[in-house]
Formats: sequence, structure tokens, C-alpha cells
Amino acid sequence: MRAAFTILWDSFQLLRARRLFWGVLAISLMVALVYASIGFNEKGMSAFFGLTQFDNEIVQKGKPEAAAFYTMLFTDGIVRLWLAWFAVGLALLSTVGIMPDFLAEGSVGISMSKPVGRVRLFLLKYLGGLMFVALQVLLFTVIVFLSLGFRLGEWNFTVFWAVPVVTFVFSMIYAVAVLVGVWTKSTLMALLSCVMVWGGSWLLQWVENASYNAAYLLPEAGIELDYRTGEMKPTGDASEAADWLITAQRGLKAAGTPLPKTRDATIYLKRLIRFPERDSMLSGVTLDMLFTGQMPDPRLAKAMRRMEDRHSAWYVFGTSAAFEVVVLCLAGWIFVRRDY
Repeated sequence: MRAAFTILWDSFQLLRARRLFWGVLAISLMVALVYASIGFNEKGMSAFFGLTQFDNEIVQKGKPEAAAFYTMLFTDGIVRLWLAWFAVGLALLSTVGIMPDFLAEGSVGISMSKPVGRVRLFLLKYLGGLMFVALQVLLFTVIVFLSLGFRLGEWNFTVFWAVPVVTFVFSMIYAVAVLVGVWTKSTLMALLSCVMVWGGSWLLQWVENASYNAAYLLPEAGIELDYRTGEMKPTGDASEAADWLITAQRGLKAAGTPLPKTRDATIYLKRLIRFPERDSMLSGVTLDMLFTGQMPDPRLAKAMRRMEDRHSAWYVFGTSAAFEVVVLCLAGWIFVRRDY
């Protein structure tokens, strides 16, 4: 146990010694403070502790929609943009070299001289890389939790779902970097490989989501899409989806099943962070609608709710975990079999 703790502590010390760790931490704190500076009054919403005012009839002080919007800003805005993209990307830049550097001549020999098996040593180094994102997101989420509590009186512990979910998103991509790093001992190859897998899987999920909108959401909401001009026209009546669109959507979903679902996992977080009394009010509503003070047609909102809930937890997390296990097993096999 002491040897395992020492290895984890060495990984933490390595991360802490890198300037990028402190840079990302400082930026995360700035983003969290901007979020904490948002307040609500009789006219609408204010930012930067009252320096900027946004008039809005929907999100005003005392209205339940304001509390739901404050949470949606975290789940739909900050998590999906900052934590799931920029923070994860910067974390990859900082941690992608851990395994290649560890396998450098001399470094791995010192660790193997300790009473720790190779499989355990490999997993400890992998977990050490995950600490970067876990610590960043935990600190960020604590500030969000306190902001919700003091601003709205909502001490909602479900916001801490962001810590395991975002860490899991990072782990799926980091596993690819570990595999390529163990195989090639090249930091550059590891970085390029994980970026390609990350970008490719995200693009496939985005296209699948767009195909679902065209095949199911728009017809159900009574909206007709002109594929030549891209113009959408309300028809007033729900219609059946075209067979070729349904086939395309199902094919895209099947193609994405064995891949890591980074985009879908961050979207699923909205279903984990719950405000039972308010979820029904803004379900199917986007941040753009709230910023403009508009609410969608009830039929469109219903279709959007169905779209948000169409993927099961097994499809999002189970298949992604299976991908990660396969990649880690392959990386661990290479690590154990190789002579150092």
C-alpha cells in the first residue's frame, strides 16, 4: 500500500511541477468566479456582480425559471464548453507525456524496483494521470455548489456528478494516449492519436444527433426542412419521418456504439443534475431561447425532451467503458510483456 501511495504521489508531484497545471487551475477559477458573479433581480439577470445587466422577462429574481436557468448555464454551457473541451484538451497536453516519460530509460527501472507488480504499476500510473482533471473539476464544482447555495438557497449535491462524468470523459481519451504512448514511447504520436479518436468520435455523435433531428424531431414538431436551401417551415401538423433518414440515423448510431461517447456523456450530465420541481419547466428549452426571452412551442419542447432522453445510460457509459477497458487491457498487455 505504501509503495502504491508513493507512485500516486510521484504522479501528483509531476503534475504539480508543470506550469500548465497551475495555468488551467487559474483559468478554471476565473470561469467559476464569473459564474458565481451572476445574479438575478426584478429586471432580469446581472453579471460581474452587478456591473452588467441583461433584461429578461423569464429569468428574474424569485422565479423558479431563474434557478433552473442558473443550473442549465452550468450543465449546458460551462460543462459542455469549458470542462468537456478546453479543460480536457489542456489536461491532455499536460498528461499525455506521462507514460512516454515514465518509459524513458532509467525512469521505469526505478519504479519496478519497488514491491509493486507490473499490472498494478501500470494502473497506478494511469490513475495518476486522471488526478489532473479530477482535482480541477472538483474545485470548480465546489465553487458552483456554493454559488447555487448562496444565490438560490439550493444546496444541490447532484452538481457533483460533474466530477466523475468529466473525469470519465477525459479517461476515455487518455486511455488512447496511454496505449499509443506505451506502444511507441512517443509523446507526439500519443497526442495526435488521442486527438484523432476524440475528434472523430465527437463528429460522429454530432452527425448522429443532426440526423435524429431531421428524422424524428422536426417531423414530430410539425416542421418541414428544405434540404436544398436549409430553410425550415412550420407545417402545423406532425408528419412521418422519411425511411432513408431513419435508416441513416440508425446506421450512424450503430457505427458509434463501439466508440467513446465524449459528447453524449457530457449531455447526459444534464439528466444527472436534477431539480425535480423545475426540470419540467425548462425541459426542451435551450440557453439561446432563454437569452432571447422566448419559450418554444409545447410540441417542439416535447420533441426536444424525447431527443435529450433517447440514449440510455448503458449506451452512453456502458459501451464507452467497454471501449476504455479494451484499450487499457491492450496497453497493459504491451507494458507487461515488454523488456525494460
